[in-house]
Amino acid sequence: MPSTILYLNTAKGDRIQAITLAGIRRYAGALGWEVRSVPWQESRPEDIAPLLGAHRPVAGCVVECSDGNSHLPPRLFGRVPVVYLHAAPSLYGGRIVRVSADNEAVARAAFQELSAGRPAAYAVVGACWDVEWAGKRIDAFSALCGEAGMSCHTFPFREEPEIKRMERLARFVEELPQKTAIFAVNDRIATEVVAAAKASRRDIPRELTLLGVDNDLTVCETSEPAISSIQLDHERAGYVAARMIGNKTSHRDTETRSRNANLRVSVAPCDPKTFFIAPLLAVRRRSTGGAGRREKFVLEAVEMIRREACDGLTAMTLARRFRCSRRLFNLRFREATGHSVLDEIQYVRLEKVFALLSGTDTAIGAIADFCGFGSGVELRRVFRARMGKSLREWRKENSHT
Repeated sequence: MPSTILYLNTAKGDRIQAITLAGIRRYAGALGWEVRSVPWQESRPEDIAPLLGAHRPVAGCVVECSDGNSHLPPRLFGRVPVVYLHAAPSLYGGRIVRVSADNEAVARAAFQELSAGRPAAYAVVGACWDVEWAGKRIDAFSALCGEAGMSCHTFPFREEPEIKRMERLARFVEELPQKTAIFAVNDRIATEVVAAAKASRRDIPRELTLLGVDNDLTVCETSEPAISSIQLDHERAGYVAARMIGNKTSHRDTETRSRNANLRVSVAPCDPKTFFIAPLLAVRRRSTGGAGRREKFVLEAVEMIRREACDGLTAMTLARRFRCSRRLFNLRFREATGHSVLDEIQYVRLEKVFALLSGTDTAIGAIADFCGFGSGVELRRVFRARMGKSLREWRKENSHT
């Protein structure tokens, strides 16, 4: 019977759930595992034991903490591996395995995007509640402004009623210099900035430019003006979380086999770790002037690559789908993501190679076909160039089977 990963969405709303699930399923599928998504209404503490019993064997659980918190402590899961997505660093004393957005990288991406417009000054607007990730983004963005010799006006969090916050924000926006580039720590906060700008009669994007984080389409594209935003890589976060479960499950299985065989084999426990996921790209809309590349095209291309890279998708085929020359397609893709189309294709293929090498007994000669490489020779060349060792050597060091 195949193992199951449970994805527990403990926060209301499911905007990023489908994207995260795609990443979890991409890893689980390579191992023949199943994935069950559990909505927040069924992810209460009293639900955990029945869920674990109903889906045996459970490889592990991924707990979504999009607001930074969770009411599902590790003790509820016993020996079942659990990975927390987007949890605050201090959650449960920090003694958990978590996958989180790289907030410093988010701030760098925001600064790079806003600085392209050569603003006269910068501003950063924090969250309307006290959360650690918002503070990290504010600090990192402010530091980058200082390094560039530019002033950064900061609108920090305060304990106050919403009406007081909006009045304070309107005054803050009204007093900003002309041509100030504003970084809002997420898209919901960006909508507050839009409202404050209207209240203070400041024009976006003529007088001020604005950038948010999350690329929440229901927020960004319904705003007037439409809000530019940093797209986080939720799909990769889901994949990494599932991979962590695979790693922890292999340790647990090794302990069990050793105990059953009455062997003295010491397996080091998995120390709590945090894995940071860099943002994907900046999606430009009217709040930053609306000029430049078509990020929607790049996002669609990335999604196609992650779905079809292992089915033999090539950069030329992808360019033809978008009726674009390969050279221009690659230039636009590299501008948006920082790497080439081929790099992205090979990254996805190698992720599946790693999963097959470490988690299955698939013959090495068959892996090239499963992962979209033209031949075994091509796979061996790419793998050795990337890893500095052969497929067989890597499997011997990392096998979970």
